[in-house]
Amino acid sequence: MLASQQELSGVQVASYLMNWDDHYTTHRFQGLFLIQTERFLQTQLNEMRAQQKLKIAAQDVLDNDIYDDETIDNDNNDEEHFQIQSAEYDKKYVLVSSRIDYQYRSDNLNRICLYDFVGIFYKKKMNSTDLKYLFKIAGLIEEKINQKGRPPNERFLFQKQHPQATTYLMMKYSESHVPVLYGPHMPRRDRDDTRERYCRAILTLFVPWHTVTDLCGISQTWEDAFKFRQHLILRHLWTIIENIQLLHECKKDRDDHLLQVIAEAQADNDSIDPVLIRDEHRTGRSWCPGVLSCPVL
Repeated sequence: MLASQQELSGVQVASYLMNWDDHYTTHRFQGLFLIQTERFLQTQLNEMRAQQKLKIAAQDVLDNDIYDDETIDNDNNDEEHFQIQSAEYDKKYVLVSSRIDYQYRSDNLNRICLYDFVGIFYKKKMNSTDLKYLFKIAGLIEEKINQKGRPPNERFLFQKQHPQATTYLMMKYSESHVPVLYGPHMPRRDRDDTRERYCRAILTLFVPWHTVTDLCGISQTWEDAFKFRQHLILRHLWTIIENIQLLHECKKDRDDHLLQVIAEAQADNDSIDPVLIRDEHRTGRSWCPGVLSCPVL
């Protein structure tokens, strides 16, 4: 077994002993698997259409999803990700996900979209402090007139359909987090072949919903549903949507510039081996990794 040696300063040692952070960021981040939630909603919609035997001329975006980044590294990228957690005071275990937490959130949070929900709230197991807070909010005990310290973070119960409704709740972050989208990138809005998936993704992220019918009617295409419901998107969310498109345009300009530099270098002395040029640069297709590593604020 090989062992390496590293010299540490007194400041580093003191920081580790005091359990201080060794890095700092301007924002905090929270991951979100978007495509799995989209496909869950699409499955719901297809089942409803099948039950009513409706046929829509639009392309079925579930069976033939087209991604803006063509290469998907993980074969199971489209499968919904669940966690195994306890329920009913540890007597049994259930599968949960951020989609389930959002879908069965408190009625008091009906007007919040998935993007804001992930960035503002987190799930925690209930304790005596949480129960006291809930009783106080319900008016079952009198609130102290002179309360010391900062006010407690807001807490919200799940709907009874949630598998952990009796043991867990949603609590508001002291500081909002920035959602980071895992999986295929959000498509460009100006591409016809990804227009349906773009509209589906925008509605899923930025319009409040409990079931798919809150986003898309069984006789609608996702593009029609977007046109019909885009007024429900709040103003600050439109800024995020525009930034997503701006990110795509910046990547396209970067790739176009790189192609121009390569072409000029080859024209001068043919010094660049074509084997070293990525396929996406030959085809002009923008390349991006499977995880949105640079969240859009």
